[in-house]
Amino acid sequence: MPRLVVLWTRPHHLTREEADAWVRSGVAGFDTAPGVTGARVAEVHAADFEHPAMWHWMLELEVTDDATAARTMRSGALADWLRDLRLLGMRPTVLLVASGTAPAAA
Repeated sequence: MPRLVVLWTRPHHLTREEADAWVRSGVAGFDTAPGVTGARVAEVHAADFEHPAMWHWMLELEVTDDATAARTMRSGALADWLRDLRLLGMRPTVLLVASGTAPAAA
């Protein structure tokens, strides 16, 4: 099953509490969108000093297929929310993680 992953930063003009509350309220209901079978939001932290985290939050949406992912990104609540993230300077990055098997390690 493909997944949409959205990564973003906290805005500097909001407190951590304000930004986190806004995120939690913004993602509520994404798990019931058409073609979405699951949703999860989590904080992202740096793995260690040599590998700093570029983002602060991650939203992961399980979608039924690639076409659903494309529709979800173009219109509806998620598309509106992504525009809000951009307007607030939270620099969202969206990835489509394909379903299937990964290539064998060398």
